[in-house]
Amino acid sequence: MKSTSAFWVVAEVLPKAVTLAASLSLVVTSGAALTAPTGDGTASGSLTVAGKTTLLRYAYARAQKGFFDKTKEDVLVILSDVPIPHEALKDEFARHHLAADGKLHAVEVVLDADRQPIGGGLLHEAWKTTGGYVSVSGMHVFTPKTFDGKVVEGTLATRKPDEFMNKAFEYKATVSAPVWRRPPPTASGAAAAASPQGKATVAFLKAARSGDKAAIGKAMTAEAAMGLDGPQAKEMLEVLKMTSPDPATARIDAVDVKGNTAEVTVVEESKDGSVTSTFHLALEGGQWKVSGG
Repeated sequence: MKSTSAFWVVAEVLPKAVTLAASLSLVVTSGAALTAPTGDGTASGSLTVAGKTTLLRYAYARAQKGFFDKTKEDVLVILSDVPIPHEALKDEFARHHLAADGKLHAVEVVLDADRQPIGGGLLHEAWKTTGGYVSVSGMHVFTPKTFDGKVVEGTLATRKPDEFMNKAFEYKATVSAPVWRRPPPTASGAAAAASPQGKATVAFLKAARSGDKAAIGKAMTAEAAMGLDGPQAKEMLEVLKMTSPDPATARIDAVDVKGNTAEVTVVEESKDGSVTSTFHLALEGGQWKVSGG
């Protein structure tokens, strides 16, 4: 189950301010590393939604921690009609946005270590009212040719035509894609929390939750903080206060530094699942500050 987060409201209402994208789902997703993935694959097939058929030509396979068994690995397979930009590959909400705007038609399927589909979704403007994405599971069939941790080859399809919100859908495509893995971060766990980037992120979260405009501005880059003085400043402060992870319960999971920029992953656990938020930081005036999310 996936649902959009209130963080996305910031992106919609305050496009020039800090954008904090988060995923609240049973299948935890997080931002990819700052380095661009290589070796994307191909697909051959089609997706039909509400009578509209789209050719599926591109394939991506991304390894991620196993949902049911954390000691194993799942693989997220994405079949699409157009090449997916790197920024959208690492940000599921960016993909949803492209789909809602009719710029992306795709199928996402999570395969576990036993080659079984355990989750999935469809991206299509037919479900614009739900943000361009619907979670569909239980009807995907994977007929593998190769599934060895390095390559995913085979056929993905719906077991039979189905429907969601009175919109019929079905798909079938062959896929061949190398499995891409996120390079290990610069630091994780306690080391990540103790890093300058981790501490800067916690400072931002404390400021955001307090609603202190001056403290928030101090924790952000000059460009990101411009929205604090704009016509929607009040709304921005309220959204940040409402949606930012609580530093009292959230933990810094990983830090990935690339020169004067960094990605910081923050995780919040609850009885309803996990929220994984990715923050972008930049070195400004000798201090690490949040530049976006």
